[in-house]
Amino acid sequence: MTLNQLQYYAHVVRERSFTKAAQQLHVSQPALSTSVRLLEQEFEAEFIARTAKDFALTEAGELFYEYAVRILSFTDSQTREARQRLHSAASALRIGIPPTSGSIYYHSLITQFRAAYPCIDLQIMEVPSRQILSLLDSGELDLGVILEPVSREEYVAQPAVQSEIVAVVSRDHPLAQYGTVSFSRLQNEPLLMISQDFMFSGVVEGLCREAGFAPQVAFESSQWDLLYEMAIDGQGVAFFPKALMEKHPRSEAVCLHLREPEAPWTLSVAFRKGRFVTAPMQHFLAMCRK
Repeated sequence: MTLNQLQYYAHVVRERSFTKAAQQLHVSQPALSTSVRLLEQEFEAEFIARTAKDFALTEAGELFYEYAVRILSFTDSQTREARQRLHSAASALRIGIPPTSGSIYYHSLITQFRAAYPCIDLQIMEVPSRQILSLLDSGELDLGVILEPVSREEYVAQPAVQSEIVAVVSRDHPLAQYGTVSFSRLQNEPLLMISQDFMFSGVVEGLCREAGFAPQVAFESSQWDLLYEMAIDGQGVAFFPKALMEKHPRSEAVCLHLREPEAPWTLSVAFRKGRFVTAPMQHFLAMCRK
């Protein structure tokens, strides 16, 4: 049984004539008759009393007509609802942005996007980067700004901002005299780390382990500005994106380039692989590429 067959049958019943129904549907009368026959065969019942002088439905035909009308009405209402909801969804864009990303780059991009597409309802959710992936998975976000690396098997990610991770110390710190330090020089230093809610924390920890040691975390916080102040106060070594430090320079702070291993910092705009890419998503991704 198909929707076309139900539509054909309902039309025949309403017109009480195969000939009139065929003309209005722009199909041949034999094709219309065959469609009704196939329904009768599928349900093993005769719907139209072909021995009657005038057009007449059997009891089974009357019952089936009620079901056909109900199904067609339901399909029509659901189709209209789907169109309305898709149109509504197509005019909205939900983006997850980690706290630091907004101040580094995305605040200006958001302003540009709103100016270019005033009819799109841009909804910004500021959440730690680790939560963004789960919100993409659940469909609560359309796009998410994430810190690389991210699995290309599960997500489509488009790099948008590239910088590096730097170690920040006070001007009086023994390491402040060096412009560049290897990670191994930080092995015995008290480290001031952003909380595990941030992907940044996992990246820094991974770089330390790659250098052959487990980081000695002296303090952990979800507040970047607190870690910055503690580093300036000489309480340890903190890690920040260089792009963030360039926006908030302090004469009391020294930024050290990291090597062995190198510490790249790349922000990408990601979405769940396999999901439909709406027009607002395409517009935002295109703006990120400029």
